[in-house]
Amino acid sequence: MAPRKFAPSELALSPMEAWQVLVFFFGGNAGTTPGWLTDNDRSFAQALLIEAVDASYRMSWIEKLWSSTVNSSASIKSILGKLAFKAMKDWLTSCQPVDLKKAKIYTMVKNQLTVNWRSVWQIRIQVGDPVY
Repeated sequence: MAPRKFAPSELALSPMEAWQVLVFFFGGNAGTTPGWLTDNDRSFAQALLIEAVDASYRMSWIEKLWSSTVNSSASIKSILGKLAFKAMKDWLTSCQPVDLKKAKIYTMVKNQLTVNWRSVWQIRIQVGDPVY
């Protein structure tokens, strides 16, 4: 399933924040620098983060069954806090903006999103055209 597309006016993440999200999912330096990210790249990063939070929230009712969670870095947590002040009620399907203040991203969710989208991101970096 394709990630949600955000119009430039809907982008809540700065290039630096989007880059941090991409590094969170794809490691290293995500193959790029913050200054090279396009609005499409920022939209992709924002969609990944929102999907991770939303899917983790849907899984939270079985949290005790899962022993390991990602304790998101301070920078990811601050980005989540920033998103809480945007129009998140329209973007999230399972949780409310207030839930982002205490959001967790499960390792399982992060890993699955990484697996699903790593090759797409690598094609974007190598070819230069967005394929998401």
